[in-house]
Amino acid sequence: MTAFAAVSPEETAFARQQISFYASTPSYRRVMELHGWGEAAERLSAHASKGEWAEMPALITDEMLAQFVAAADTPAELAAALKERYAGLADRITLYTPFTPGERDEFWREMVMAF
Repeated sequence: MTAFAAVSPEETAFARQQISFYASTPSYRRVMELHGWGEAAERLSAHASKGEWAEMPALITDEMLAQFVAAADTPAELAAALKERYAGLADRITLYTPFTPGERDEFWREMVMAF
């Protein structure tokens, strides 16, 4: 499975933006409604239909982030949070984050060692 994950304010902002995009689409409406966020999904869809992409991340609350994003301060803590969150549900996890070979090598090394 692919998981949203964040260990920095920049990664949290990236996740917030991505969630705002996904939550604006009809195919994810039921997920938002399941959590009681149907009205937010409708507002996101309205913004998306007008191309108002910059306004959308502000509609993703911290509560929504906590539901959809595994967040931590360090790669080792992130690995622990992912294991706790997805134990028994996933046997492989890919992080929803850009990967460029040679960049963030220490982050990936710490993640692998923590698993």
